[in-house]
Amino acid sequence: MEHTNIETRDAETVEHLWQTIVPGARITRADAIQPALAWHAASEPGFGFCDWTIGSTMLVESDPLDQVVVGRIAGPRVVGTYRRERIDTAVPFMVVDRPLEIAFTGRIAGTGVSFARTEFDEAARRLSGDEGLRVRATGYAPVSEQRLRYWSRTWEYTRDVLLRSPERTPLIQQQARTLMLEASLMTFPTTFTDALAAGRPSRPLPAPVRRAKAYVEAHAAEPVVLADIAEAARLSPRGLQYAFRAATGRTPMQYLRRVRLDAARAELRSADPSVETVAAIAARWGFSNLGRFAAMYRGEFGETPSTTLRS
Repeated sequence: MEHTNIETRDAETVEHLWQTIVPGARITRADAIQPALAWHAASEPGFGFCDWTIGSTMLVESDPLDQVVVGRIAGPRVVGTYRRERIDTAVPFMVVDRPLEIAFTGRIAGTGVSFARTEFDEAARRLSGDEGLRVRATGYAPVSEQRLRYWSRTWEYTRDVLLRSPERTPLIQQQARTLMLEASLMTFPTTFTDALAAGRPSRPLPAPVRRAKAYVEAHAAEPVVLADIAEAARLSPRGLQYAFRAATGRTPMQYLRRVRLDAARAELRSADPSVETVAAIAARWGFSNLGRFAAMYRGEFGETPSTTLRS
């Protein structure tokens, strides 16, 4: 990826930088730029990610052309118009097919991420299993508060990886790009999210999270550490932590603990109390401290392990 960090007060340069994220961006009116545009971005063919601040009185028209663009712009005097409707630009919004017009006065801060339309379609087909699916926008605002939080956490992780981390390996950058694409696809209203809401198909999880869950479920009775799950998911441990928590609300190790507790409960229910002990069953599922196991078990199931064993 190409990384750009620059400050400028030149309107032509500002327009050019915005065009690396939104090819159809055009400044139609601009006063003196003060303070300067502070631009931090990573881009490659079919993808762009930026974080920026600028001060001016300006009118900008951004046509996404063959891109899907997600942005957020905050400031005291910002007016955003999309599809002839005034929108709240301080909340992440998605622009597809039609231009977005932004007028502002004073200092604003924004972020933007863009993907090729073809890549959006390919991800939707991969996640849904519907090879004929084509993504069409049915709105611009996040479909729910939960999905908004998911997108925001993924954006923060992607920003850290692409714009702040000194370890910019190609593999980690591509992982962040994929997570950002899947989060955007899941968060904003399209024919894809409409199909999910209608139960066609069941709600998919990002592929790395599915791989992580499958590994945990297959190896729950074995010694497992985070690095093992991350390797199976084909993500870095840090990337897996972000992706898994964003998609499921818990960490991979918390999920492992729950899988083990469920397995121990199933075994306690079916065991003969004259032969088996709570300690032996707990140990088989990785719980070496009987007191901690009992406390976690009671917290999850509302009864002690010994009660389950005797029932």
